[in-house]
Amino acid sequence: MRVDSFMQSLRVLVHADSMIADITFRNRLSQITLYFAAFLIVMFGLLMLGIAGYQSLLVLWGPVWAGVATALGSFVVAALIMVVAAYRKPGKELQMAREMHSVALDSLIAETKLVGNGFSLINNVLHGRIDSTLLGLIGPLAMLLLRFMKKTPKADAE
Repeated sequence: MRVDSFMQSLRVLVHADSMIADITFRNRLSQITLYFAAFLIVMFGLLMLGIAGYQSLLVLWGPVWAGVATALGSFVVAALIMVVAAYRKPGKELQMAREMHSVALDSLIAETKLVGNGFSLINNVLHGRIDSTLLGLIGPLAMLLLRFMKKTPKADAE
């Protein structure tokens, strides 16, 4: 039945979006954790290095230039760590989830074309003809529709 395949496509689309959000969240959380760990290590290390560097340069350059040189060294090390953290990528899981999302969306669009005028509103939303704020309603409406579809057979069985 066309409605069943439409619902299956909608479920796959919701699942793909959920996977993308989960993978992106885990990746961002990992990046933040690494940034924080790097921050703590750099702060302690730079404190110790700064004290040692300052004491050694104090004799050669005096108190002002010794402090400037120590601070510049600290900034360079911190910038290098932030560049390394910025280039961390999520991996192949996110690419697979995005491909799954694309296939599910294409299938959903094809199903809406087959079903016809009954789902013309959904077809318009998927093609971006309706204001983008309505796109945020697709997920909750789909979940309500899925819950309703699951409850309907139980009522008929009784």
